[in-house]
This record gives sequence, structure tokens and C-alpha cells, in this order.
Amino acid sequence: MKYLMIFMCAMTLMGCASSSEWRVNTVMVEREVSKTLQLFPANTKYRVLIVPDRAAVADEYARIYGEPTQAPAFYSSRENLIVIPRECELNILRHEIGHAVVQAYFKAPIPGWLHEELAQRSEIP
Repeated sequence: MKYLMIFMCAMTLMGCASSSEWRVNTVMVEREVSKTLQLFPANTKYRVLIVPDRAAVADEYARIYGEPTQAPAFYSSRENLIVIPRECELNILRHEIGHAVVQAYFKAPIPGWLHEELAQRSEIP
């Protein structure tokens, strides 16, 4: 695979917040997001794909959904996958993890607007 794929477990990603090195503990970020949203799913197994830049984010989105995007990052419920560029803001990572937490918490599908609202609320601790 041409991009770095991270499988979620108790691991630390190296990078984020506009740096060239990842130093973000995604497990801790997920815990903060769950606390912010007051949603504590029993199991949140998702993958994180770190791509070189926003163009690669758009390429992955087109591969999965067959259409273009300008999004800086995204969560695919279809593949249970977060795609983020190597250099990103922490609030973007929190937003995408928010989508994964919401997806894992609710057993039945929820409206897209509610999914997005909850993810937006997860951006700030």
C-alpha cells in the first residue's frame, strides 16, 4: 500500500498539528472525544490512513465514493476508515475520530446532520 495504514489499538501515531512528525496518542484523543460527546461505545475498531497531503485525501475519497472532495480529511463509515494528511490540525483528527465514536456508539444509522453535528462538537475538548 502506498500510504501508511495504522490499525487502531493502544498505539501512538507520530504527527499532527502541522508538524512533520506524528506525536499524537490516538487512544487518548478518542477518550477525550468520548468524554466531550458523552458517548462511550464498547468497541471502536477503526483504521487510520495517513496520506502525504490533501491531494491524496481527495484521491482516497474518490476511490471510495467515486466523486471529488475538498475536505481536509474524512471518515468513511463504509470502510470504517479515517483518512488524514500527514500535516493536519488536531481538531481535524478529533472531528474524524468523533465520526468513528458516533458510528460505534449508535447501533442503528443516525441522520447525517446529527452525525456531523456530533463530530463538530468533538473538535474542542
